Amino acid sequence: MAGLADTNTVDVVALDAAGQVLVVMVETRPWGLDRAQSAQLRAKISAYAAFVTDGSLLRRYPETAGRKVLIQLNCPELPVGEIAAIVDLATAKLAPLGIGFRVNVS
Repeated sequence: MAGLADTNTVDVVALDAAGQVLVVMVETRPWGLDRAQSAQLRAKISAYAAFVTDGSLLRRYPETAGRKVLIQLNCPELPVGEIAAIVDLATAKLAPLGIGFRVNVS
């Protein structure tokens, strides 16, 4: 799995039980451990949004046509501080595009 540090790779694409398309980014490091995390998160969110909006998702996974898309950040702990602010901004900016955003702490 590529992870947050590999900003140009989509980590996972899956369907959830409700039939939504999950485009999942994975961060295994605790928040604040790497000073580059916030820039990496911003870049990864931008890459994922482009993957969905430019048609790449649909071309690679035609079975996703007509389904709701949700970008999911899997991480070991809840985002705090600057990371939480990035998540909030991404959620607000993606919503008008019809793309959901959520954090999954695992």
